[in-house]
Amino acid sequence: MDASVLRKRIYKLLIFSILMVLGILLMAFLFINHADDSLNKATYTTMDQEIDLCVQRVSSKKNTDLVLLNTFARNLNKETDLDSSLFEMKKESDFSSIQFIDMNHNVYSSKKDSKFSYNNLSDEYKDKIKNGFLGEQSTFKQKNKNYKLTYIVPVYGNENQIVGVLCADSSLKPYTDLMRKSISGGNLYITDFKDFYGIQKNLESNEVLAVIKNMNLSENVNGLIGVKGQEHGIVVKKIGIQGWYLCYVNSAKSLNYSMYVMSRTTNYVLMLFVIVVILLLWIAYRMMVKNNEEMEKLAYTDQLTGAVSFARFTQLVRIYALKNNDYSLVSLNMRRFKFMNEILGRDKSDEFLCRIVTCIKPMLKKNEIICRDSADVFYMLLMDTAENKVSNRIHAIFNSIRQNTKDFCYEYEFCCGVICNGARQEKYSFEQMLTNVMFALAQSKEMASENICFFDEEVHKKKEFENFVESNMQQALDSNCFEMVLQPKVDLGSNLVVSAEALVRWKLEDGTYLPPSSFVGIFEKNRFCSKLDFYMLRKAIQQIRKWIDMGIQPVNISVNQSKIVFYHENYISELKSLLKEYDVSASYITLEVLESTVIEDFKLFNQILLEVKKLGFSVSLDDFGSGYSSLNVLSKLTIDELKIDRIFLHIDSDLENKKTKWILEGIISIAKKSNIRVVVEGVESSKDDEFIRCLGANVGQGYYYSRPLSIDAFNDLIHKK
Repeated sequence: MDASVLRKRIYKLLIFSILMVLGILLMAFLFINHADDSLNKATYTTMDQEIDLCVQRVSSKKNTDLVLLNTFARNLNKETDLDSSLFEMKKESDFSSIQFIDMNHNVYSSKKDSKFSYNNLSDEYKDKIKNGFLGEQSTFKQKNKNYKLTYIVPVYGNENQIVGVLCADSSLKPYTDLMRKSISGGNLYITDFKDFYGIQKNLESNEVLAVIKNMNLSENVNGLIGVKGQEHGIVVKKIGIQGWYLCYVNSAKSLNYSMYVMSRTTNYVLMLFVIVVILLLWIAYRMMVKNNEEMEKLAYTDQLTGAVSFARFTQLVRIYALKNNDYSLVSLNMRRFKFMNEILGRDKSDEFLCRIVTCIKPMLKKNEIICRDSADVFYMLLMDTAENKVSNRIHAIFNSIRQNTKDFCYEYEFCCGVICNGARQEKYSFEQMLTNVMFALAQSKEMASENICFFDEEVHKKKEFENFVESNMQQALDSNCFEMVLQPKVDLGSNLVVSAEALVRWKLEDGTYLPPSSFVGIFEKNRFCSKLDFYMLRKAIQQIRKWIDMGIQPVNISVNQSKIVFYHENYISELKSLLKEYDVSASYITLEVLESTVIEDFKLFNQILLEVKKLGFSVSLDDFGSGYSSLNVLSKLTIDELKIDRIFLHIDSDLENKKTKWILEGIISIAKKSNIRVVVEGVESSKDDEFIRCLGANVGQGYYYSRPLSIDAFNDLIHKK
């Protein structure tokens, strides 16, 4: 298996493993995050419920105290000893002290030895008393040495008029006892966001208090805080006493111990699993790296010859090309190497390949490379770019190889393609260089003897065009991209258009046309001309049919028929089928055949000729005189028309002109005596026209009379005539 394939598989396995670990890490993270979220949610829910219970109990206690104080206010008898009444009220309640303040700011207290004075009260206290005189009851906090609550309610007289206020002080202990019963440990503080009064404290209360004092606390705080590296939940709620809030801090471990233990255990197990997987992946990665290094050695070196492998060669050439634009790429191959394997055996053939590399390596300059791709295919990077230098070096390499392989009893030849990327040549990318050198190698293989073939852009373009033609010809035929044009044939006696030759034009997608000279030769090589000839014959018969249907007298159309078509076994049946399909007389069609078609087999040609003429077709011998013409041809064939090739009209020498005239006069004379119509093609000037008229030709064809015309233009021409 190729090393690059193995490397790709290893990379794919590595990527898959990494993705798998990333997937596991992601799932572990999501699971841990979900577990933490669930634990935090449970913590928040519990804390919310507990602090809500605290607030509810505080509110209930406050309301109870206010109801009791209002009851005392209604039962207060001003006519009795107020201090004694207040003392009795204190004994019946949890209040630490009770005071009555009349409208004149006289103060009466439950504490007989109290030095309670209105003037000594704080401004806030006085404001609350004033509001009490106006009928409002209130609860507010005071802070002296200890936190305490003060309740103020109005006192009404007999006529339901306010006669004073009743004030009662209470410590926080009853409240704190209630709140401690409402929570499950943790830290609970009463705060105005400046001072904190601890109600419930655990061992880490100092750290908790330090954290929350540094926080920007507000009544909307609900979240997490970190205390000694551990997450704690924090909830802040208003307790219904002016300016006071409850700040509750607790950990999941304290609130939901079992759930906390399960969550942390799961997290540790997952983390351990991930660590194990990563460790195994690292071990696997190290093993793969080691194996990869060994495989790269296998992949980058040809194991048989020790030359550079093709994969490594492409890398090195690309690196070299980045720094140096001028270099040559050489492709080397042997003729009949597979027969060497059969004759000398595999081992001997392998030894021969090794000797090739052994001979080439010492002859290379620094940075030049020899590569063996497969079998007997070698590539070389040479720094020389001048064709003569490259050629001399390669011939020297060939000579060295021959000197060192004399003991091999086998005749061999080298095929060599070269492309140079030098100052005088067009610059190519490496991919283009590789493609072009293989093209040059293919050209070298077509040569009869050992040769070095340098890449030729013009030859390459010609081959590219041939490839384009062969790749698109069938589609063009199926899509009716081959159009028929008609070149008029003029009767030299009447100067009228008496017939026309059907010529083909290939219309490309961009609307341009390819001339027949660019593709007909290719079609003759690949035998596609047989399809095109039948296609053109059909087009001509279709046009005859259209003229008949339009009420126009049809003009005879000549259609070229190649040797492949004419000798086809189904040729006669195809002709019959076309005539029947369009119901057209064969007398309107002239089949033009080349002289080479005739001389190949006179007997067979005459047999087919007789069948064709029975159908009513006329037969013309085209390009007479362009090959090895023989008057014997005229004597053996019963043709209807003879077309003299244009080469007879374009002769510069006066002596040759005279000889040509004598020859043509003789041919035309023989043709006329044989009742064969003579057509001269290639008439391009009045001089040519005068010349063929003097010779006695019947019909002229060429640009002098008319260029090939579209069907519409031809119709206009014959109507005009």
